[in-house]
Amino acid sequence: MGRNAQPGVRHITPVAEADLDARLIGLVGYWASKRRGRRFPARSDLDPIELKPWLGYLLMVDVIRADDGGLRFRYRLFGTEFIFYHGGDLTGQWVDDIANAVYRDQLIGLYAHVIADGTMRTLSYDYLIGDRRHRFQAVLLPLSSDGTTVNIVLGCGVPLDAPVP
Repeated sequence: MGRNAQPGVRHITPVAEADLDARLIGLVGYWASKRRGRRFPARSDLDPIELKPWLGYLLMVDVIRADDGGLRFRYRLFGTEFIFYHGGDLTGQWVDDIANAVYRDQLIGLYAHVIADGTMRTLSYDYLIGDRRHRFQAVLLPLSSDGTTVNIVLGCGVPLDAPVP
Protein backbone atom coordinates (compact mmCIF):
# COMPACT_ATOMS: atom_id res chain seq x y z
CA MET A 1 0.00 0.00 0.00
CA GLY A 2 2.93 2.37 -0.02
CA ARG A 3 4.79 4.41 2.51
CA ASN A 4 1.84 4.83 4.91
CA ALA A 5 0.36 1.34 5.00
CA GLN A 6 -0.37 1.89 8.71
CA PRO A 7 -2.02 5.33 8.87
CA GLY A 8 -0.62 7.52 11.62
CA VAL A 9 -3.79 9.27 12.74
CA ARG A 10 -3.66 10.67 16.24
CA HIS A 11 -5.86 12.85 18.42
CA ILE A 12 -9.22 12.85 16.66
CA THR A 13 -11.25 15.55 18.39
CA PRO A 14 -14.52 17.35 17.64
CA VAL A 15 -14.38 20.88 16.24
CA ALA A 16 -17.10 23.51 16.56
CA GLU A 17 -18.61 24.40 13.20
CA ALA A 18 -17.69 28.05 13.81
CA ASP A 19 -14.02 27.04 14.10
CA LEU A 20 -13.87 25.14 10.81
CA ASP A 21 -11.45 26.04 8.05
CA ALA A 22 -13.06 28.29 5.41
CA ARG A 23 -12.79 25.52 2.79
CA LEU A 24 -14.89 23.20 4.95
CA ILE A 25 -17.40 25.93 5.77
CA GLY A 26 -17.79 26.38 2.01
CA LEU A 27 -18.48 22.68 1.51
CA VAL A 28 -21.00 22.60 4.36
CA GLY A 29 -22.78 25.56 2.74
CA TYR A 30 -22.78 23.78 -0.62
CA TRP A 31 -24.17 20.59 1.01
CA ALA A 32 -26.88 22.62 2.79
CA SER A 33 -27.88 24.36 -0.47
CA LYS A 34 -28.43 20.95 -2.10
CA ARG A 35 -30.86 19.82 0.62
CA ARG A 36 -33.67 21.95 -0.88
CA GLY A 37 -35.97 21.50 2.09
CA ARG A 38 -35.05 17.85 2.64
CA ARG A 39 -33.14 16.48 5.59
CA PHE A 40 -30.33 15.23 3.32
CA PRO A 41 -29.24 15.83 -0.26
CA ALA A 42 -28.68 12.85 -2.55
CA ARG A 43 -25.42 12.03 -4.31
CA SER A 44 -27.21 12.84 -7.57
CA ASP A 45 -27.72 16.42 -6.29
CA LEU A 46 -23.96 16.98 -6.21
CA ASP A 47 -22.29 18.33 -9.33
CA PRO A 48 -18.61 17.37 -9.77
CA ILE A 49 -17.96 20.69 -11.50
CA GLU A 50 -19.36 22.57 -8.49
CA LEU A 51 -17.27 20.35 -6.19
CA LYS A 52 -14.03 21.25 -7.99
CA PRO A 53 -12.55 23.27 -5.08
CA TRP A 54 -12.73 20.18 -2.85
CA LEU A 55 -12.28 17.26 -5.27
CA GLY A 56 -8.84 16.06 -4.20
CA TYR A 57 -9.87 16.23 -0.56
CA LEU A 58 -13.19 14.36 -0.89
CA LEU A 59 -14.14 10.85 -0.05
CA MET A 60 -17.46 9.06 -0.38
CA VAL A 61 -18.29 6.06 1.75
CA ASP A 62 -21.10 3.71 0.73
CA VAL A 63 -23.22 2.42 3.59
CA ILE A 64 -24.06 -1.26 3.14
CA ARG A 65 -26.82 -2.58 5.38
CA ALA A 66 -26.82 -6.29 6.20
CA ASP A 67 -30.01 -8.30 6.69
CA ASP A 68 -29.15 -8.58 10.40
CA GLY A 69 -29.05 -4.77 10.75
CA GLY A 70 -25.28 -4.50 10.75
CA LEU A 71 -23.43 -1.88 8.74
CA ARG A 72 -20.38 -2.09 6.50
CA PHE A 73 -18.62 0.79 4.80
CA ARG A 74 -16.87 0.82 1.43
CA TYR A 75 -14.96 3.70 -0.15
CA ARG A 76 -16.72 4.76 -3.34
CA LEU A 77 -14.29 7.67 -3.83
CA PHE A 78 -10.93 8.32 -2.20
CA GLY A 79 -9.59 11.71 -3.34
CA THR A 80 -6.07 12.23 -4.64
CA GLU A 81 -4.95 14.13 -1.53
CA PHE A 82 -6.13 11.23 0.66
CA ILE A 83 -4.18 8.89 -1.62
CA PHE A 84 -1.07 11.03 -1.07
CA TYR A 85 -1.36 11.08 2.73
CA HIS A 86 -2.41 7.43 3.06
CA GLY A 87 0.11 6.14 0.54
CA GLY A 88 -2.49 4.29 -1.53
CA ASP A 89 -5.93 4.43 -3.09
CA LEU A 90 -8.70 2.92 -0.96
CA THR A 91 -11.40 3.35 -3.62
CA GLY A 92 -13.47 0.15 -3.64
CA GLN A 93 -11.96 -1.07 -0.36
CA TRP A 94 -13.93 -1.97 2.75
CA VAL A 95 -13.23 0.14 5.84
CA ASP A 96 -13.26 -3.01 7.98
CA ASP A 97 -10.28 -4.30 5.95
CA ILE A 98 -7.99 -1.47 7.15
CA ALA A 99 -5.11 -3.17 8.96
CA ASN A 100 -4.64 -0.62 11.74
CA ALA A 101 -7.36 -1.70 14.21
CA VAL A 102 -7.43 1.54 16.21
CA TYR A 103 -7.75 3.70 13.10
CA ARG A 104 -10.31 1.32 11.52
CA ASP A 105 -12.49 1.33 14.65
CA GLN A 106 -12.35 5.13 14.88
CA LEU A 107 -13.51 5.46 11.27
CA ILE A 108 -16.30 2.91 11.67
CA GLY A 109 -17.47 4.73 14.80
CA LEU A 110 -17.46 8.12 13.08
CA TYR A 111 -19.37 6.85 10.03
CA ALA A 112 -21.86 4.96 12.23
CA HIS A 113 -22.59 8.13 14.23
CA VAL A 114 -23.33 10.12 11.05
CA ILE A 115 -25.77 7.40 10.00
CA ALA A 116 -27.37 6.89 13.41
CA ASP A 117 -28.32 10.50 13.99
CA GLY A 118 -28.16 11.90 10.45
CA THR A 119 -26.01 14.86 11.43
CA MET A 120 -22.66 16.02 10.19
CA ARG A 121 -19.49 15.49 12.16
CA THR A 122 -16.73 18.07 12.34
CA LEU A 123 -13.34 17.00 13.59
CA SER A 124 -9.65 17.71 13.81
CA TYR A 125 -6.87 15.17 13.65
CA ASP A 126 -3.13 14.94 13.41
CA TYR A 127 -1.62 12.71 10.76
CA LEU A 128 1.90 11.38 11.20
CA ILE A 129 4.02 10.99 8.09
CA GLY A 130 7.41 9.68 9.07
CA ASP A 131 8.44 11.89 11.96
CA ARG A 132 6.32 14.89 10.92
CA ARG A 133 2.88 15.70 12.21
CA HIS A 134 0.31 17.36 9.93
CA ARG A 135 -2.88 18.86 11.33
CA PHE A 136 -6.18 18.40 9.46
CA GLN A 137 -9.81 19.33 9.86
CA ALA A 138 -12.62 17.33 8.34
CA VAL A 139 -16.37 17.17 7.92
CA LEU A 140 -18.52 14.09 7.43
CA LEU A 141 -21.88 14.81 5.78
CA PRO A 142 -24.85 12.45 5.28
CA LEU A 143 -26.32 11.81 1.82
CA SER A 144 -29.53 9.92 1.09
CA SER A 145 -31.00 8.68 -2.17
CA ASP A 146 -34.52 8.52 -0.64
CA GLY A 147 -34.31 11.63 1.55
CA THR A 148 -34.65 9.56 4.74
CA THR A 149 -32.03 6.82 5.03
CA VAL A 150 -28.35 7.76 4.89
CA ASN A 151 -26.68 5.61 2.25
CA ILE A 152 -23.46 7.59 1.62
CA VAL A 153 -21.18 9.60 3.87
CA LEU A 154 -19.45 12.47 2.09
CA GLY A 155 -16.19 13.42 3.75
CA CYS A 156 -13.67 16.17 3.21
CA GLY A 157 -10.38 16.55 5.06
CA VAL A 158 -8.04 19.49 4.52
CA PRO A 159 -4.54 20.16 5.85
CA LEU A 160 -4.45 23.25 8.02
CA ASP A 161 -0.81 24.17 7.87
CA ALA A 162 2.70 23.08 7.18
CA PRO A 163 3.95 20.09 9.17
CA VAL A 164 3.88 20.59 12.93
CA PRO A 165 7.27 19.98 14.62
